[in-house]
Formats: sequence, structure tokens, C-alpha cells
Amino acid sequence: MQCKQLLRLVKEWHSHVRQETMAPGRMMQFVDAHVKECPVCREEAGLSREIEKLREHVLPDLKHAKNSRSGQDLFTPDIFPADEPDNDPPDDSPMDGLF
Repeated sequence: MQCKQLLRLVKEWHSHVRQETMAPGRMMQFVDAHVKECPVCREEAGLSREIEKLREHVLPDLKHAKNSRSGQDLFTPDIFPADEPDNDPPDDSPMDGLF
């Protein structure tokens, strides 16, 4: 990386990630935003490869977890399944004595 500002920011943001005061994905959003706006970063030839290496370093667990999910993990089970009959007797009394 040739941009001194990006190097400083990445070090600062990574320290926040290690302290768990910043999410790794948020850090990478900040990196992407800086690269998009910075004239030095836009001109640097191999920066995209370096950013991808950084992304793999910061987000390895998320990438692994995403690939290992099964289809069942993506859905929340029903708390009250519709196929169970309601066997409770009707309640004729007012609720909580309000009426």
C-alpha cells in the first residue's frame, strides 16, 4: 500500500476489531469507501489484491461459516406449528379481571 493515510486507518480500524469495538465487516466497508474516494489509492495498481488479502485475514470465520451452512440453518423453526390442535378449553372469564 502506497497510501500512508490508508495504512494508518487500517491499523487503527484493525485495533478496534481486535478490541471488539468494531465489526470486521464494518472495517472493510470503511476501507472500500476510502479506496473509492482517495486519488492515491485509485491510482495504485496492485491495491485490489492487497485489499482482498486483508479481507480474507479480517473475515475468515465469516467466509467459512457461510460455506458450511446447510439449508436447514437458514430458517427459523415455527414456535407455534399450525398443525397442532388447540386442546385448551375456551376461557369465558374476563382477562386479568379487567372487565
